[in-house]
Amino acid sequence: MSLITLKDATTLLVDCNICESSKGDSDTTMFDVKADLMKSIRKDGKIPYVDVFMLTHGDDDHCHGFETNFYAGDPRNYSDANAKKEEIRIDVLWFTPMALEDCGNDDAKAFRKEAKRRIKLHNDDHADKDLPGNRIVIIGNNGSEALSDLHTVRYVPGQVVTKFNNVVRTDFSVFIHAPYKHQLQQADDKNHTSLVFQARFINSAATDGFSCLAMFGGDADHYAWKIILDKTKKYKNDTKEKALKWDLFLAPHHCSWTYFNDNSQKDHPVPVASSLEILDGKRSGGAKVIASCKEIKNNDDNPPNYYAKAQYVKKVTDANFLNTEKYDVQSKTPQPIIFEVSTQGPVKPKAAEGSARATGGASTTVIKSVSSYGSQDI
Repeated sequence: MSLITLKDATTLLVDCNICESSKGDSDTTMFDVKADLMKSIRKDGKIPYVDVFMLTHGDDDHCHGFETNFYAGDPRNYSDANAKKEEIRIDVLWFTPMALEDCGNDDAKAFRKEAKRRIKLHNDDHADKDLPGNRIVIIGNNGSEALSDLHTVRYVPGQVVTKFNNVVRTDFSVFIHAPYKHQLQQADDKNHTSLVFQARFINSAATDGFSCLAMFGGDADHYAWKIILDKTKKYKNDTKEKALKWDLFLAPHHCSWTYFNDNSQKDHPVPVASSLEILDGKRSGGAKVIASCKEIKNNDDNPPNYYAKAQYVKKVTDANFLNTEKYDVQSKTPQPIIFEVSTQGPVKPKAAEGSARATGGASTTVIKSVSSYGSQDI
C-alpha cells in the first residue's frame, strides 16, 4: 500500500494491506501499518479519513484489511462505535469496473458492496451522492448498463485528472494509463486489468513542470504495459504529457517476472522489448524502482522473482532498487520506504526531521511507530 500526502495534507491511498496480527503486536518483525496510517491522516471531528482510496484491483494482497479498517455505509451514520474501532472514512472511492465482478476474498466483497452502494446513489441522483463518504470515481468503461449514465464521475485512459475530493489542484495531477475498454471487455484476469497511472507532482519552476513522476501499475502484466506503451505513443502523450517518464516506479506484481514476459521465466527467459522500453522512461540516474515484496532470493519464487530484479537493476543500478523488506530495517522491523518530493525531485526525508524514528534505538515501541514523515509513504 502507498500513501501520497500533498502540501495541504490531502491524502491519496493506493491499495491497502493491513494485517490484524500487526496491530499493537510486540513481534519486532511486524510493522504496525494501521498505527502508521492513523498518524498519517487527518480527522473530521472524530472521524479519521482519507481523501481518496484507489483500488488497483481486487486481489487479496491489494485490499487486505479493507473490511475491518475502513468505514462502509451511509457516512451520516458513522458512530462512536466506529470511531472506537478507528474505522477510516473514504471520501472518494476510485475503482475500475472489474472491482464489481465476482471476487474470491472477503475484503474484495466488502469493497464491491460499498462501491455498489455508492453507485446506486449516483444512478438515483440521490441528494446525498456527493457527501464525503459517498463520492466515486470510475476508471475505464466496460459498457456495463449499471455504469452507463455515470459519465461525470468516470475517467478513461489518456485523461489527466486534476480534481481530487472535489478540489481542483495545480500542484498535483494523475495521468490515467489503464485499463482500456477492450481489456475490460475481453479479459477476466484482474491483474491484466489493473489500474495503472502516473502520479505527477507539479512545480512550475521545473524544466518540464514536474518535480516528480511516480508510476503505479498494480499487478499489470507485460501485455497490459505493451498496450499502454502503444496507445501513449499513438496519441503522442509520451511527448505532450511526458506520460511515460518516471522518477519512481513501483515494480508491478511485487517484482514478478510477468512484467517482463509470460509467467515462467525458465520457459520465457527473454524480456519483451516493450517492458524494457517503459523502464527506459526513467528521468535521471537517480530514478528508483521500489519492490513491495519479501526479500528477493536466487530461487524459483515468482513473485518476487530474482531474474526480474536483475532486469530492474540493469536499468537503475542496485543502489536504486529498493526492496520494502530489506531497505530500512530497524530492530528487525521493516520500515516504510519514504520520499519527500522536493523541487529537485524525490529525496530522503531530512535526517533532523525524521530523527524521531531513528533515535528509537532498540525500543520496539518506537521503531514500530511512524516518524514525522509517516504521511509521505510511497
